Amino acid sequence: MISSGKVTVTAPEGLHARPAADFVRAVGLSAHQVKITNQEGRSADGSSILAVLSLGVKQGQSLEIEVSGDDSAKVLSALIAVVSRAKQG
Repeated sequence: MISSGKVTVTAPEGLHARPAADFVRAVGLSAHQVKITNQEGRSADGSSILAVLSLGVKQGQSLEIEVSGDDSAKVLSALIAVVSRAKQG
């Protein structure tokens, strides 16, 4: 099963080191494959901190998250929540 959704990055510094690390950590808590795509259409493996950072997602930009596996909708909701509550830090 595949679930996907979009979220707008609200952290002032975008998806920088700490929010990216929080996201990758959350991905690691599941056995799901996660792909993220920035608004320019570049994709990355959501389990790789370097891949996530390489997308250069800034505040106000949208990010599409795609999750593959059982209970993918539940994992997607959790990952969207991680991005949504990310703050500068």
